Amino acid sequence: MKTAQELNSLALRTRRMWNEDGYSPIDIFAIVNGWKDKKITIVKYPLSSRISGMCTKENEDIIICINSTASYGRQRFTLAHELYHVLYEEDMQRVICDMSMSDDKPESEKEADQFASYLLMPYDALLEYEYDKTKWNLEKVIDAQQFFQISHRAMLHRLVCDKLISDESANEYKTITVSIEAAKLGYGKELYFPTAKNKQYFTTGEFIRKVEKLAEKELISQGKKEELLLDAYRADIVYNFDEEEVNLND
Repeated sequence: MKTAQELNSLALRTRRMWNEDGYSPIDIFAIVNGWKDKKITIVKYPLSSRISGMCTKENEDIIICINSTASYGRQRFTLAHELYHVLYEEDMQRVICDMSMSDDKPESEKEADQFASYLLMPYDALLEYEYDKTKWNLEKVIDAQQFFQISHRAMLHRLVCDKLISDESANEYKTITVSIEAAKLGYGKELYFPTAKNKQYFTTGEFIRKVEKLAEKELISQGKKEELLLDAYRADIVYNFDEEEVNLND
């Protein structure tokens, strides 16, 4: 199994591929959707509550499915987790990942969890944010997860692993309703809630680009283009409307 240092280095190398530094928060969905060097399609789909996501890889084509009923913070973590499988595991074809962060997971899953944590929040970035262990109270925990846009559970797991908080403190903080506590500190609740129902089925990335290019080259008919886009849950493209505007008019 790779060491924490190796996984942190791998995460930093990935950030450099994206021209991102090793300290700032990243918009991982925007980066991966726009990463045209890799043929990655992201599908948001309501999966079982036990499953965070899954990924498949065939030749250069990669599909990452994210459980859209998980919180936004968890979805970001899942995308980072799945990237480890598709980018750095040899002979990877298909992986289904569960929600747990327990120690009895397979080694590849534990490595992917650690990589995801370091990709969203590199080791030095967390220490620079706050190195003093005595200051890691609940408010600081929420401040940090809002800054790095990482889920509450993933944040607590990382802080325990880095020995910045105790197991006892982590267990105590797990019992709170974090969205309410975050709101009291002046934050929005978006990080802690799932994708809006009207976008829980949604596809972005390489598949959409391929369909558009095939249509531009007249390799598929307009009808086939619309069929493919509808299969990818992109009625907004087919019918040329903005789903958010539709909601506002409801």
